[in-house]
Amino acid sequence: MFSAGFLIQDRYEVLALLGQGGMGHVYRGLDRQTQQPVAIKVLKPEVLAADATLLERFLREGEALRQLDHPNIVKMLQAVQQEQTHFLVMEYVEGGSLAELLQQQAPLSIHRILEIALDIADALTRAHRLNIIHRDLKPQNVLLDANGRPRLSDFGVARMGDRSGVTASGALIGTYAYVSPEVILGETVDERADIWAFGVMLFEMLTGQRPFDAEMPIAVINAIVYKPAPEVLSLRPDAPPALASLILQMLDKDPQTRIASVRLVGAELEALLRGRDTPLTVPPRFATPTPPLPDSVLVAPLTPPSFQAPTP
Repeated sequence: MFSAGFLIQDRYEVLALLGQGGMGHVYRGLDRQTQQPVAIKVLKPEVLAADATLLERFLREGEALRQLDHPNIVKMLQAVQQEQTHFLVMEYVEGGSLAELLQQQAPLSIHRILEIALDIADALTRAHRLNIIHRDLKPQNVLLDANGRPRLSDFGVARMGDRSGVTASGALIGTYAYVSPEVILGETVDERADIWAFGVMLFEMLTGQRPFDAEMPIAVINAIVYKPAPEVLSLRPDAPPALASLILQMLDKDPQTRIASVRLVGAELEALLRGRDTPLTVPPRFATPTPPLPDSVLVAPLTPPSFQAPTP
């Protein structure tokens, strides 16, 4: 661990520890050149010594964030190696996480849920457009800025054009409560695994509970693969039926029949935010596909992300 005042490349000053996980620590810091606050993620040297593949994951997060330039995704500022230690310097998002918001203010209003969800859909569309699958979507990895707008973070297990859902040892990638059935079963994984996790988050935002939950992880995994999701309207009667229907489409256990594109999810969310409460026919702006990127794993239309309604 690093104490306050530690300098990275004579530019980034460590101020305080924000948190820690299995791979490393996250510090609040200061960019002395710009005088702006930053977040500094540090890979633990002892973890790297035990498993060299973790460095690849750590650097992958930096590469993913470098490619992603979106107002709802945490910005990557610099990747630094100083002696034997690796750092990722990112913008500091000061509003806490979606998980904390749900603990403090649940239940959220339908309007607020739709606002947050639409921003997440927009960010995911950007990631999927660049062939990046997040693979660890959960409320803890959605940060909120000072204005309450969400920012996707923690792309440490993201894959660029890789369909694998497991590590070389066969261990699950991602947080088990949000992983899709195809990840658990070791099947082909694409952006529809993110759509599943997004559906779990929407269910949790609406009802205050996860659709598949139990004390033991094995019971959660069994429920994800074999048990149907509870009815949203039985737990949140004021939810729009169209939103409940959308969540069920996102939680379809078969990825082949699951709603295929986060852009389509975004279009439905936008329609609900505009006040429609019936399942909609997706406007042509979202329904018309454009040619895929070379070597793309995407099945979604690839129009640049925008959920604005077409002008008359």
